[in-house]
Amino acid sequence: MKRVGVAGLGKMGSAIACNLLDHGYSVSVWNRTTATAEELASAGAVVCPDIASLVSGVDAVIAMLWDDAVAREVTLSQIIPAAKKGQLVVESSTLSPQMYEMLAQAAAQREIDFLACPVIGSITEARAGALITLPGGTQQAYDRANLLLEAMASTVTYTGSPLASGYVKLASNSVLGIIAEAAGELLRVSDRAGVDRALAIEMILHAFARAPGKKEQLLERDSKPRFSVGALLKDLRLAEAAYAKVDAPAPILDCVLPSFERAVGAGLSDADYIAVALAIEESGLPAR
Repeated sequence: MKRVGVAGLGKMGSAIACNLLDHGYSVSVWNRTTATAEELASAGAVVCPDIASLVSGVDAVIAMLWDDAVAREVTLSQIIPAAKKGQLVVESSTLSPQMYEMLAQAAAQREIDFLACPVIGSITEARAGALITLPGGTQQAYDRANLLLEAMASTVTYTGSPLASGYVKLASNSVLGIIAEAAGELLRVSDRAGVDRALAIEMILHAFARAPGKKEQLLERDSKPRFSVGALLKDLRLAEAAYAKVDAPAPILDCVLPSFERAVGAGLSDADYIAVALAIEESGLPAR
């Protein structure tokens, strides 16, 4: 499978196309605005005037579009209807899980191999073939796409289904949003408290870097105490008071405190603080 079409040439789609060219693939491209597509012609891509000509000349199509509305217009209404029986369609746009499922069902009706395959990573990583890809679909579609996905990514994680791919990708990006909000709140606190900004950034990032150490506990549902819920609640209350002293609002902390208070009320004071995550997962904490 060496002939690949890329539909959608934003920065990510363009980077993926260039990387595939580097890997020796014959790459055809299409974009709603032709100027972006023409830029790839000098790198060796074949520019197609429409979706039908893109699909007809390749073994696999990768769609990298903006949202559900564009995927409905392009993938659902044009790529899948133009694809031949047995052709591979890889939807790498970040879409709702339900849209991935709709595309998978439409593809199955035409006996097309379909993968929902959102990606995690930057434009730089896309250009270097160092993305994380999250393919979900039939085993047959995944097996067919595996070498192509390996050219795109440093890590290929098969999720099993289009719905799973959608939810995992959105969860990952939600964490990015939470990190950005938390970093901003904590830097504001540090600034108003007169803490050196470089020192504050180092300590904030150090705290973020501790998260992977909880992997085995989460997998094994292990809440044996390392740092207890009660001890962390005490510190969170100290933080709440300290932040108020420098007039630095911290909405994330305001959201977190009630969960820890409910955990203590539920008898989890001596458990490891990761027990709060496990209890929320299992709906084991009383509702707010």
